[in-house]
Amino acid sequence: MTLTQVAIFTKQIIAISAFTLILGTISFVGYKIWYVHYLANLPPVEEKPDIKFGNLPLPDFPQSDVSTSNFSYSIDTTTGGLPKTGIDAGFNKLAKVYFVTKTFAGLLSAEKSQSLAEKFDILTNPQILSETHYQFTEGDKILNIDLDTGNFIYTKQATISARENLDNDNQLVLDFEKILNNLGIFQSDLTKGRTKVVLLKREGNSFTPTALRSEADAAQISLWQTLDDKSIFTPQYDTSLISTTVYKSANNLQNYLSLKFTYYPIDTSTFATYPIKSADEALSDLKSGKGVVIIKPPKPNVSVISVYLGYFLSQNYSPYLQPIFVFEGPEFVAYVPAITEQFQTPAR
Repeated sequence: MTLTQVAIFTKQIIAISAFTLILGTISFVGYKIWYVHYLANLPPVEEKPDIKFGNLPLPDFPQSDVSTSNFSYSIDTTTGGLPKTGIDAGFNKLAKVYFVTKTFAGLLSAEKSQSLAEKFDILTNPQILSETHYQFTEGDKILNIDLDTGNFIYTKQATISARENLDNDNQLVLDFEKILNNLGIFQSDLTKGRTKVVLLKREGNSFTPTALRSEADAAQISLWQTLDDKSIFTPQYDTSLISTTVYKSANNLQNYLSLKFTYYPIDTSTFATYPIKSADEALSDLKSGKGVVIIKPPKPNVSVISVYLGYFLSQNYSPYLQPIFVFEGPEFVAYVPAITEQFQTPAR
């Protein structure tokens, strides 16, 4: 092979190699563009519920003297419709159901109950009503304690001799939290939950709500837990399981006329996922009487102005914290179970 032929052959090799490199580069870039487009257009992978707790009991809603089916409903939300599950924020197709820890009386439970009573300035020995229920009484004070849970009800019969100005709502809430902390029972999940202060005026031997601070003799303060950026709801919409009635200020335990403390630890590390109903299905359940009226409206025609998801915590222990739909309107609140009926055990 002559030098001329070698040169020609070499040029051909270089040309073919350059063409192959350019073609390969274009093919690779084209494949990457196609693959990115392919991934972008894949349907989203739908998460499946794990149903680890099996079928769930229905939430232990309170009894109501009227059925949700007794009313007619109009949807008057800001959008004019109901939220869309899987589309609107806060309405995922799946919801977590949490395990609620059950506690039992231990060797130090009786000692702890005595220590709590002393913080209320009750220095007497308890009346043992049962193995797990102690009652402490001294003068006008009564303290009932469940040794299993540590939950209690404190009441004090006191006469408010003269009306005194109440602290503002924020101060009342902050001071109530401090008192709970001083008693050694404050819980961190109460700091971000909703709060409610109801002003009360004395009428005879009882209190009734009032909107006027100038005529208020006392205030009822309620604290709720929060979870997954959702509120926890209790049998009474305006009164939590952790509430107190105070006069003047909430920074002095002597001003407390009552303190009700029912707290069940929620194990946020132990949960299962379940499919939830659509808001339309929840509304249908409301109309057919499968919900519960919490605040009874004065008229049979109810205007629903807000629908959202929350969790329901019963007064009595239940092993599962379940999501619910909350329907709100003027002078109206109702709860509806949110878990699809397929995974709910019918009530007996």
